[in-house]
Amino acid sequence: MIPATIATAVAPETIAKVTRLFNNTAFDVICELLQNARRAGATGVALALNGAGAEHFLHITDDGHGIADPVSIVTLGRSGWSDETRRAEDPAGMGVFSLAGRDVIIRSFSKPDRQGWMAHIPASAWETSRPIAIEPDPIMRGTAITVRVPDEWLKTLERDVARAAKHYPVPVTWNGAVLPQEDWLKDAVHVEEWYGVRIGVFQKHPSHYSSRDGRLNFHGLTIPCDLPYVQEVDRGGHWIARVDIFDAPQIQLVLPARKEVVENTGIAALRDAVRLAIYRAIEAAGTHRLSAHDWREARSLGIALPEAEPYLFAWTAYAADSSRNYKSGARLTDTGMVLMPDFDALIGQPAQAAIAKHNPFGGPLVEAQDAFKGYGWYDILARVEDMRFRVTQGDRTFIVSNSREAPAEAENGWVEAITLEATMSHAGAFIEVSTDADVAFAPDQWSCNSVDETSVFVRRGSEITALGVADILESAIFYASDDSDADSYDTQLERFQADAAERIIGLLEGDDAALENRIRDKLAGHYFLVPEDRTVTVVINRDRLDVTITPRAVPAAPKAAAEDA
Repeated sequence: MIPATIATAVAPETIAKVTRLFNNTAFDVICELLQNARRAGATGVALALNGAGAEHFLHITDDGHGIADPVSIVTLGRSGWSDETRRAEDPAGMGVFSLAGRDVIIRSFSKPDRQGWMAHIPASAWETSRPIAIEPDPIMRGTAITVRVPDEWLKTLERDVARAAKHYPVPVTWNGAVLPQEDWLKDAVHVEEWYGVRIGVFQKHPSHYSSRDGRLNFHGLTIPCDLPYVQEVDRGGHWIARVDIFDAPQIQLVLPARKEVVENTGIAALRDAVRLAIYRAIEAAGTHRLSAHDWREARSLGIALPEAEPYLFAWTAYAADSSRNYKSGARLTDTGMVLMPDFDALIGQPAQAAIAKHNPFGGPLVEAQDAFKGYGWYDILARVEDMRFRVTQGDRTFIVSNSREAPAEAENGWVEAITLEATMSHAGAFIEVSTDADVAFAPDQWSCNSVDETSVFVRRGSEITALGVADILESAIFYASDDSDADSYDTQLERFQADAAERIIGLLEGDDAALENRIRDKLAGHYFLVPEDRTVTVVINRDRLDVTITPRAVPAAPKAAAEDA
């Protein structure tokens, strides 16, 4: 029999805190009420907003089996759901309490009593035990809830409803219009079922993947979850998973808000199932670029994947400025490939210039990817273990590298010879190779943070220009400071380029050439100041600055071809 009155029934100290059980955002409230409608067997849910001025009301109506006992809606922890629903979903009897602190009218049909009823719960009634009157209502099916909408909801309400409905398994309308819905596992490359869940595997580019993205879909409520993923080596993407929960009591969500998963044996088993599903998806793909570690793990789980595709990318020396290090090398499959590790830019950049003229390594250089160690095709490749430059200046010879400075008596600038020397390993043996080089750099007192703190050596007789050396130096040592008080990237780069050009020209061509370059640099871009019919002569020394402007004969424009005819 439907009671005449109801009242909230929890401990007094809990009643005083009931408005803090939920976040009280529109999205959280809508999600909770949609879940209640689904559990009640609704085949559709309609939401509508009406009102004007300061009064707005949100109406949520479903065609489910209704609420048999009005007492259950205000009794914290009493759900009133069937045994089957309690087994599958662990409802906590808190859904309506998402409305705590709101002015709410609830109308519902009680099947056992074959009667509709209505309750008006004022905002102040949620944190007291005051009686709430129950009145008869003509409603014949389902449940209808009306809640007074606070101003802060209005800005996002339509968007919140659409978001809550997107992966919800029951059709939803907003102000009469059907909202778009989408399968949680849309675009999955592989889907399999496991103990009441669907596991979908996706291939994602690393930049499109975030651990904060939703991973679990609980009947439309999507939450993040730490699930296994597999990342392919070098330019490969991520293999990730999403899980659609439909009947998995072993996967429990933290109450009351259900925004995170409970860490238990159920979620641990799900993670194992996800990892297997990912490897099965990779197996179905036929080829992969997994690390040897992941490849061995798959085999230990009974999934016999082939080795990763046997190709590597052509080597390009790293620049000191990481923003310039983009992958552009071609794929190579030559069995004579030589692995090149990530050498410091201070040695890698001048070495690259030398190797471009003559490759002493006997095969194409490729980027080393040691995650592939353990694959037969990778382990047989030769590898560059070390590189350094041997410099001859006068009757003195010394070695420099990114970690080895020049001797104190060495002079920057021209030298008689530079040789790039390298140690290779192959099939357990070590081989020394070498080639001529035009340029070598070395740190000055173990530092190379600026143009003046780097030793520069250029082979006499080489065809490289001073500005060519400056370009290599830029790639070898320039990186922009990201300190808050630093100038912009462009300003830092322009200053570096000017300093590098001045120093290198001074070393190779003399102080006069460096001065000329500096003046040209200062005046460059200002030609537009001089009229076409004038010539400006500037004389500068420490005592004076003279500017002379003289007429300039401008050649007459050629006559048109038609006039010549």
